[in-house]
Amino acid sequence: MMPAAAKKHTIRPGHPLLRWGLTILVCLLALVAVAILNNNYSLGEPSRAAFSAQLDHAIETSTQWILTHPEVQGNPPLMYMVADMAEMSGDPRLHQFVESYLGSSRVNIPGRPITFYWARWADPRLPVPEIPKFMLPELGWQNRWFAYASAPNKVKITEQDHANLFSPTKYSWGIRVHFQLLALDMYRRFNGTSAELDGAINPVAEAVAHSDAYWDFRVGDAYYQRSAVLLAANRPDLVRSRWIDRILDHQHPDGSWNYCWYGWCRGVLEFRLKDQDFGHSTVQAAWALYMLKYRYSDWIAQHYH
Repeated sequence: MMPAAAKKHTIRPGHPLLRWGLTILVCLLALVAVAILNNNYSLGEPSRAAFSAQLDHAIETSTQWILTHPEVQGNPPLMYMVADMAEMSGDPRLHQFVESYLGSSRVNIPGRPITFYWARWADPRLPVPEIPKFMLPELGWQNRWFAYASAPNKVKITEQDHANLFSPTKYSWGIRVHFQLLALDMYRRFNGTSAELDGAINPVAEAVAHSDAYWDFRVGDAYYQRSAVLLAANRPDLVRSRWIDRILDHQHPDGSWNYCWYGWCRGVLEFRLKDQDFGHSTVQAAWALYMLKYRYSDWIAQHYH
């Protein structure tokens, strides 16, 4: 028999606390459902003229922001994106920004072979030295994979590293987007396509679009990056117009984009009181928009009329 004290604290069906708890849970689930629907579907779409005007304005203001924030040059993968933007558009301001980066003390540092690769990511014509095997573990996934992608004959990664990079199913969420898909795009850019590359880049891109991008409604750094790397992977067919509309709508008047979404950042449990990394988010958002304008104008014609 249950003790009297225990009976007193038992929450029975119909108890007000239980009803309140269920009500709160239902409301939260409803809010999440609305947020997911809002992330992927729109009740209406702007005209092609309105979209193009907003796109051009976003590109110009973000370009001005990048040009006045040289700290962007401290991140070599971002300079890979900026250099691609310069190549696509022919904008002399961006070309000059890339040249200033290539002439800075940030790259081509004797005794640090990886810095020569940082320069190559911005200018594929530049030669690079071989990276000794003993240095590879020190580079971490990002530099190791990106270096291999840009010069596979000079970077002898392990068989396991190679298998991981070209695995269509090994990774999920942040690693799949931030490391793998961008590295695979760089590999295609520097080395051309192949059966092995297609067997990895397409299923990884499809997983990013149908899982990460579909469910994660937070418009922050990872949000812009997903659309950017999908376009870079030559899969504009996977990019929803709603995602691009939300990117455009969240740009600040000065041309930048927040890294976090109302203080909620890339990680599920990552929160910040103050947004600090505008460069990372702004370059990625701008890169996505540049690709739509200069590389995938057919996508615009298909989605806006």
